Amino acid sequence: MTKQHKGRKFFVTTATAALVASAIVPVASAAELKDADSISSWAKEAVQFLTDKGFIQGDEKGNFNPAGTLTRAEAAEVLSKALDLKATGTEDFSDVDEKDWFYNAVLATSPELFDGMGNGKFEPKAQLTREQAAKVIVEGYQLTGKANLDQFGDASKASKWAVSYLETAVANGVINGKGSLLAPQDKISREEFATMIKRTIDAVEDVEEEVVPAVEAVKGLNAREFEIKFNTAIDAQDAAITTKYALEGVGITNAAVSEDGLTVTLTTDKGLQLTNGKVTVKPIKTKADATVLTEELNTLTTFVDTTPVNVQSVEAKGTTAVITFNEHVQNAGTVNVNGVQLTADRYTLSGKTLTITGLTAEQTYKVDIVGATDFANNIAHLLTANFTVSKPVADNTKPTVSTTVNGTDIIFDFSEELVKQNLSAKTTTEDYAKVTVGTKVFYLTDAHIKDATDKTVFTLDAASALGTAQFINTKIRVEDHKDLAGNVGDSFETNAILSKDKTPATLVAASSKILVADNTNATTDVDALYLTFNEPVKVDGNLTLKTKNGIVYTAGNVTAVKANAGVDVDGNGKIEGAEKNTVKVDIDLDSNSIYSFELAAKAVTDLADNVTANTITFNVATGTFETVPETITDSLVFGTTPVLVTDNQVFTVEYAADVTATALTAANYTLGGKELPTGTQLQFIDGTKKVRFTLPEGSITVNGNYVLEAQNIVDTKGNTLKDGKATTQIALKENIAPVASTITAVDSKTFNVNFTEAIAKQDTVTGVTVKIAGLTVEPASVAVTDGKLTVTTQKDFTLADSIVVEFQATNLVDMNNNKVKDSSVAK
Repeated sequence: MTKQHKGRKFFVTTATAALVASAIVPVASAAELKDADSISSWAKEAVQFLTDKGFIQGDEKGNFNPAGTLTRAEAAEVLSKALDLKATGTEDFSDVDEKDWFYNAVLATSPELFDGMGNGKFEPKAQLTREQAAKVIVEGYQLTGKANLDQFGDASKASKWAVSYLETAVANGVINGKGSLLAPQDKISREEFATMIKRTIDAVEDVEEEVVPAVEAVKGLNAREFEIKFNTAIDAQDAAITTKYALEGVGITNAAVSEDGLTVTLTTDKGLQLTNGKVTVKPIKTKADATVLTEELNTLTTFVDTTPVNVQSVEAKGTTAVITFNEHVQNAGTVNVNGVQLTADRYTLSGKTLTITGLTAEQTYKVDIVGATDFANNIAHLLTANFTVSKPVADNTKPTVSTTVNGTDIIFDFSEELVKQNLSAKTTTEDYAKVTVGTKVFYLTDAHIKDATDKTVFTLDAASALGTAQFINTKIRVEDHKDLAGNVGDSFETNAILSKDKTPATLVAASSKILVADNTNATTDVDALYLTFNEPVKVDGNLTLKTKNGIVYTAGNVTAVKANAGVDVDGNGKIEGAEKNTVKVDIDLDSNSIYSFELAAKAVTDLADNVTANTITFNVATGTFETVPETITDSLVFGTTPVLVTDNQVFTVEYAADVTATALTAANYTLGGKELPTGTQLQFIDGTKKVRFTLPEGSITVNGNYVLEAQNIVDTKGNTLKDGKATTQIALKENIAPVASTITAVDSKTFNVNFTEAIAKQDTVTGVTVKIAGLTVEPASVAVTDGKLTVTTQKDFTLADSIVVEFQATNLVDMNNNKVKDSSVAK
């Protein structure tokens, strides 16, 4: 796949200056230089080309001085001309004077390409090294790529800050070594710099000429959507023709083209699951030239959607709320609004949207969706959306930002979500804000969002702004940020100290695990030694056995270790906590033994390239290998009819075989994707195949089909669950008992008793006692109307009379058959 050269960035400001007549006289051709004969043969073509363009000049005597070293001022002038940069900088170097010939060149190049010298000066007469020249050229032309510098014997002498620039320069053929040497810190001659500029221009032109319009990547997004990415903007009309695409096993119903013309999202007619499935993309017209077509693509890919649907957004206006999911949904499951299950006529499901009607403006709602199923049959346990129905209100509030600094990481916390813009003059709209740290410019993008659920917080590693310094006290400026409503935030500026991580990692723990049956006479057993550090590391060095069970070993017994931190030590399928800082060493260990080891000096490197200089000595004790019975298999499953629901609080789950007490451990289950409610009781009934679950009152807040998942259950023969878990759906209803809340007088013989939720109608109400003015009375009637209890007395009462209604073993229930609690209410 060919890469496309990124266009040159330009800065636009109001800074201008008059260029004082140059003290250096430009020449039209290299041949006219008095010392042209002294130019090395390998550099003549480059010097000729650049002097013809007017990018480089001779001195006042007409000499080029090819072997002379290059100053910062001369390099700035060459780059400002070669890149067509204008004097738009805002630098205020104390040693740059408007009378100097290089003034405009400094203003043009210093904001992007040259760093200050840390003393408020530009130091124009300072000479450039090869690594400094590589930096300004790579940054100026935005070159990408990476070469291995190990081929050069002196690569280790390169400054840390310069390594990436040298790698990029070598990868693009911009800089060559001197034989087997790179000479990174040697001063660079004028003819070498001219050659590097010429090679860069050639490399950029070659890359641009090599770009062939083609598909860049294909991937499944979910069970109904597939994404095609192109390396060139394509014609929207041609790309929207569905017959241009083919996915094995499914039909294409829609092809949506992104605004920038680089992405097409395909919608399929049914669930998409590919195992080495064929993907075809026929030639498509390009946006810039309809006569140029993309290359046809035929490839194989595998995609399985295992992620349940989620709520993406809610828009509520007037009497309607539209809930948008992140993928197409085939079954909405059970929809509850404010705890009440909706009937089918109150909502419609279409593609990715669920539309709920019959709402009231300026009212707050909570929608709970249980069991929404996508087209890969993934079930979402419980989706909740809280919103207020209202009329659209114009957002006139500007976004604000606060910053914190941790080492070289700067965390930007914006007051609201930002919109993407094209701030960096790239071909795609991907920037959220422009950030300037000192003189270094960055752009915040999706890559700086560490938490996908919070798109208002960005983390930027600004280590490159330090240059060779260990720390800097600098200004951080944030600007050009815009919220989703188009409000542009005010520029924000603050001072902060950024410092490099210079502290090497330290070992905090060592442990072991015997993985195979012990054989003290063999050294081929492979067990595990776990080394946990205080931060993520890379280990590359020798581990030497020093003692074993008190016996000293003076030679040999060396294990070469080369590993990165990040090991699933507990085998739960996740790398979490201290496991992110843990390295596994494959080594032969004997059970019930005590070892001391020594890890070689400089073997441990952290992510900031700090090396632990000293040897690391540690002790570790081994345990015993635990054998697993050969008869154990992962064969345990639920029974044929696994669930029986007794009422809103009790259900029974049956296994296909007798199980151990592991089935009575609440921690081995989740219900609706969450731990079992606190207070849930589990007990065997009718043997050890059936487990009865008794949920606490109030633990189920909305109706729906909840997924019960079991893990770590073992049957009486030691067999574990097939595939590691078992799931089944349980239809549960809200189990919150209604409680009498208030009494409202209607007239002198009638009053209503209100409850925390509507109660169901009963032909005859029992278990109700009425007291008026302290005396128990026999009501004329007690009935349920509109979800309330209406009581009619035989005699009139006054507004001053006290009224008490007591409920004891009443037959009143709510709409889900939950009994009214024994209680009393008074007026």
